[in-house]
Amino acid sequence: MNSTGRVEFGQVSENNEKIVMTSKEDIEKRLCQCLKNHELPDYLLYMGTGGTKNWLKLDEAKTFPVARQLKVLLEKNLDSIVRFIPTGMSLVSVGVGNGEKERIFLEALVRKNLAENPSSGKVSMRYYPIDINSEFVDIALEKVDNLPVEKKGIVGFIEDIAILKENWRLPILFCVLGNTFCNYEPEFILQLVHENLEQGDLFFFDANLLPTEGTEGQSVRRSVLGTYASRENALFNMYPLLEYGMAPEDFDFELLLAHVNSKIGGVYRTRKSLYILKDTELKIGTETIGLREGDIIRMGFTYKYTYDQITAFLEICGFEILKAFRSEDQANAIILAKKCI
Repeated sequence: MNSTGRVEFGQVSENNEKIVMTSKEDIEKRLCQCLKNHELPDYLLYMGTGGTKNWLKLDEAKTFPVARQLKVLLEKNLDSIVRFIPTGMSLVSVGVGNGEKERIFLEALVRKNLAENPSSGKVSMRYYPIDINSEFVDIALEKVDNLPVEKKGIVGFIEDIAILKENWRLPILFCVLGNTFCNYEPEFILQLVHENLEQGDLFFFDANLLPTEGTEGQSVRRSVLGTYASRENALFNMYPLLEYGMAPEDFDFELLLAHVNSKIGGVYRTRKSLYILKDTELKIGTETIGLREGDIIRMGFTYKYTYDQITAFLEICGFEILKAFRSEDQANAIILAKKCI
């Protein structure tokens, strides 16, 4: 274990199907350090049993249809996407969540593998669901338990991809699904993926887009905030503080939509904050974190791109689009890309 409490590669705890590189204790240490700095990154919203239940509940909420819409888009265009994916590729999915989209994808890839190699009766594929929440990895593995693919879950961070990749077999189809792509700084996530893909690997991701181009700024804000400021999403964002002892009346949740500069021009990004309304102490593991009235906790964000903005970022970061699909209302996109040679 290193000085940050992270399990180093070579020291991972391992069973037949899962490698744990980030433990619950590691996550709690990160939570403590972040709260001391008045920060609450989005990945901490998914921690533990409570994070699992809250996300699954939010995913089913009528007021928050983002993940469901992206799943529908994948299902509708599945056959066309699979045509571009060579047989025998390993599927790596980061931020796998409940693994529903991956199950759909794997079923189609298995069918293609068997159709192209009918005499073998075998599928030369491996599946690596990755998440910082060990329970999500378990759920994702269970969802594909009856599929004829080798599988190994990994509990860890995408930032550790250089270490994580030592666990998988090349070539890979690297997936970032469920609008997760939009929860990172664009150049950070694209450069990270670009640096760690090998020749022959593919990159597959989806995104919930900004409302139709030409929409007035005020209408854009109403549309985005109507989804992200819903009661269900607000409760999801409050979870870590509620889990460790605060009451809903002890703080306020604020969500805004800002127009920020980037290398490709202005883009929209949500900005979330928690305003502490009374002095309180949180007991997290062995530590006690004090928060004071008037403290402001900065939270994560979600970028809201147009399709053209995403393609511009892909180009400047060295990717070539192989195939892309958008929903009929232009609100969602799925993209298959590769590194430019």
